[in-house]
Amino acid sequence: MKKRFASVLLAAVLLCASASAIPLVKQYTPDFSGEFVYYRDNSFTSPSIIGIVYYNESTYGARYYCPADKAAQTVERDISIYFTIDAENNSIELTGENIFGSDGSQDDADIVNYLHDFFYEFAERRQKLDLQGPEAVTVTDDFAQFGGDVKITYNNLIPIFNMERLSTLDGDDVLYVETVGILTDSNDPAFSSYKGMMKLPKDKSRSFDKKAFAKAKQFSVGCQSVSLDDSWKQESDNMFLLGDNALLTLNEIARPELFKDSPDQFLEILMRKLSEGSSTSYTIWTKRKSCINGDSVKLDSIFWDPVEGNVTRDFKRLTKLSSGGYALLSLTVFDGVYSKKKSYFDKILGSLTIKE
Repeated sequence: MKKRFASVLLAAVLLCASASAIPLVKQYTPDFSGEFVYYRDNSFTSPSIIGIVYYNESTYGARYYCPADKAAQTVERDISIYFTIDAENNSIELTGENIFGSDGSQDDADIVNYLHDFFYEFAERRQKLDLQGPEAVTVTDDFAQFGGDVKITYNNLIPIFNMERLSTLDGDDVLYVETVGILTDSNDPAFSSYKGMMKLPKDKSRSFDKKAFAKAKQFSVGCQSVSLDDSWKQESDNMFLLGDNALLTLNEIARPELFKDSPDQFLEILMRKLSEGSSTSYTIWTKRKSCINGDSVKLDSIFWDPVEGNVTRDFKRLTKLSSGGYALLSLTVFDGVYSKKKSYFDKILGSLTIKE
């Protein structure tokens, strides 16, 4: 929990270290090196995911993964390409690539070609679209690769192509975002090791013995105050722990001068950063919820760590300050604990007050 929160704050501080992932695209929410997105791809007969990762304006990766299926007598397939493009060229042109996981068969060659086409097609379609606002946009497009006319929903919270969902005109999903994340460093295996979510993961079985008569009191950090009982331990000035079950922090994020005249864009970047997974903690994008009400933002996410077998509930409460920055309350709870004491944690979230 602590590691993921630290990486989120670091990304928020480095807001200026960003760029546009696709040539000729002026992105409302800029891309950051190491950002990636995985799509569930229902155009295949076998359960498949497609991932795209952005390193810089000329370097990318794409990956196809399909698990083994004993009933169908098919083996696991895990094929990745890492490639460069000419960032100065208005059209998408590969200048080099390395392929991993292919056995040289025609089937694997077809997958590599599909990854090429996937990148080309969505990059070129994104170049033709102007998304200068926080609202999601749905367009109807002719897409021969997916059978003809389709609906594509674009959302600036999604990195690289900003494509969130592609469906038939009848509403059946062909592609949809499964998870979005950012690599923490060059050794981070989050992109290369992800194997998808065939079903919603469940948390470990957990016991949670809260003191029956624990007394609550107000804790204040900067302009934020929250009510916590004495089951919580204050780990540092702004961090509180409920044993190994939950973590709460109170912080303030200053608005960089770059976004002085574009506050909505600054908020959109924060919401993307706070929604992304990091390391091997993957956000379950279909379960993400957000609500903006005036100067207050509620952002609720669920994260899954397949390595540790943990599922966590993540609650972010952003409040805009007179300085243009934001006060941030972050509460992370293991799902196995939250499901047993939902009203307890909801009450803590509801106790937040702001006084500048």
